[in-house]
Amino acid sequence: MTEVVRTSASAVQVIRSLWNTYKALDAADFNSEEDEEELASRRQLCMNLNETLGTTQLLLNFQSGRPVLILRPPLDLVNFPHPRWPIECEVIRDVIHHIEWEPPDPEPFYEPSGQEEAPIPAGEGGEVVYSTDSATKSLYFTCSGVGGSRGSIKSTTSLAKISDATLEFESRFESGNLQKAVQVGAYDYELTLRTDLYTKKHTQWFYFRVRKMKAGVTYRFTITNLMKRSSLYSQGMRPLLYSERAAERDGVGWQRAGSNIRYYRNCSQNTKESNDATDTNLYSLTWTLQFPYDSDTCYLAHCYPYTYSRLQRYLKQISSNPAVASYCNVLILCHSLAGNAVYVITVTSGGTSGGDVRNRKAVVVTARVHPGETNGSWMMEGFLDFLLGDSADAQVLRDNFVFKIVPMLNPDGVVVGNYRCSLAGRDLNRNYKTVLKDSFPCVWHTRNMVERYPFISHEQTETNIYQGFKPLCKEQH
Repeated sequence: MTEVVRTSASAVQVIRSLWNTYKALDAADFNSEEDEEELASRRQLCMNLNETLGTTQLLLNFQSGRPVLILRPPLDLVNFPHPRWPIECEVIRDVIHHIEWEPPDPEPFYEPSGQEEAPIPAGEGGEVVYSTDSATKSLYFTCSGVGGSRGSIKSTTSLAKISDATLEFESRFESGNLQKAVQVGAYDYELTLRTDLYTKKHTQWFYFRVRKMKAGVTYRFTITNLMKRSSLYSQGMRPLLYSERAAERDGVGWQRAGSNIRYYRNCSQNTKESNDATDTNLYSLTWTLQFPYDSDTCYLAHCYPYTYSRLQRYLKQISSNPAVASYCNVLILCHSLAGNAVYVITVTSGGTSGGDVRNRKAVVVTARVHPGETNGSWMMEGFLDFLLGDSADAQVLRDNFVFKIVPMLNPDGVVVGNYRCSLAGRDLNRNYKTVLKDSFPCVWHTRNMVERYPFISHEQTETNIYQGFKPLCKEQH
């Protein structure tokens, strides 16, 4: 009884500390000159919950701005809750939806003329018409909550009044990435992408919304802080455009658009990256674009977006389909740093005996270890559609193999719009051998599943492991 009372008192103490910490963080002025290390040390209190209570079965959530403890759902209880974000991320409440559409003909590549302009970054010039950096002020991930920040959504512009001729930008939605937009001409905009959260690098993925445009006007967009030396934009790739008006009126979805496309090294450098072995030069992508309708709502993206919420809708659909229930099982492999579920799908036909199934070769397939590689998710969905289908080939595969499929290895990175990293600030593709289970739960549990998988524990059972549909290794167990 004494031990129970002591544990209970400890729980009350840590919860009170968490509440006081969040009240202090609420009152903190993130624009002040308060030392960032001091602020980080105060946030460290948020990480003491599991350690103090001696359990990993509690999650910290927020309701009306107040911290609430909830039980972590069992792994065998599949649910599809709203995505969890780091608490410093502001998230708008708008529902973003894009129709599915395939162009009737292959979309042409852009053919460079050699006369494309290469705008020089304006530096301090121009008017900042969009800026959101609250999520970039933290040094490392601490806590998460459904919907991100507990506070009200702040204005993203310092201008008292936006001109009617000025575009309206937004990216604070799932998988969105745009940190700043500066108007440097009547129809010219310089764009800055947010680096992967808790890092100072990795800028390539972009996805943002634009409103208040005029049809027939030629706009220029120039992203000024890209970090890759080369790009497919130099070989004819074009950015993607989605028009809500075109979707409603004509049933047209995402399509490649843009002219005068050029990818080039600009005169700026990444001063945040001090590693001598790293290329500190920055690169620009510039293109011109005419929007199809006045006052439309449009989206621009690097590649076709595929969000964590879309995956959840897809998994909910197949898990509730009685036609595939006999050979498809959706479970939760683990939870990410932010508490988002990492799903695993097992696909195989039922055998006449347990031994029949155990003797089958196992195939492990994963996707989206890099959040910005959205094409992997579209391929994964097509792969699952085929594997769960009623074709003779799919039946043969289910009868002879056990498929273990992890469709999204890095849900946190996908949710926040990272290009490469998880919320640990590291590339998960470089950490499959990690022993840091708490820092890299997604890849740790995936590797552990392969190592402990009962169907591959027998001698001479062959395991093929695929990531992004490329064979990584072939081992004999």
